[in-house]
Amino acid sequence: MAIETICGILLSGLDTACNPPVRKYYQQAVVINKSDIDTITNTLPSVGQCNYTTAFTLKAGKTGYRFLSPESGTSVKGLVDKTESALGHPQFVHKAQFLVTGIGEDTKCILDSLTRGSFVVALQLTDGTVEIYGIENGLSSADFTYDVQEGGGGVAISLDSLEASPENYLPTVYVSTPAGTENADFDSDFAQP
Repeated sequence: MAIETICGILLSGLDTACNPPVRKYYQQAVVINKSDIDTITNTLPSVGQCNYTTAFTLKAGKTGYRFLSPESGTSVKGLVDKTESALGHPQFVHKAQFLVTGIGEDTKCILDSLTRGSFVVALQLTDGTVEIYGIENGLSSADFTYDVQEGGGGVAISLDSLEASPENYLPTVYVSTPAGTENADFDSDFAQP
């Protein structure tokens, strides 16, 4: 008989019968140039342990960039597609979406940068939890059609994991140093003086 491979075990159940899940993101995304991140500390799952957190700091003088949309909308969101590698390992395609509008030079420069760069995206749920997308390998702009007239003045841009380099884990939960300043860090766009 072959030896059974155990890479993950279920550690608990989940009771959502009386506690409905959080279902909405604040309509704000903080997009960070991956190259601006100085240090990253991931605490990830291992057999018998369930950890899904990330702490990071940006290089001195660097900041993330906030994309704001009306709170009544649903343009800002995070998604994950679970797939398997050719070797049978689970992998995750992270997708972070936010709205870009306008036709001015500043909008064109933003769109051009989003199509050429590598990014990490922070999204905040309405319970205050900050999720981090693309922390391992970065995200890049998915294909899009920018149609100002038919698109309501803009387009929901999706920054996705590259097909050749998906993430090994689900999006992580941001933890700050010192602890308890997660929302303040998000609100300041993770800026470093």
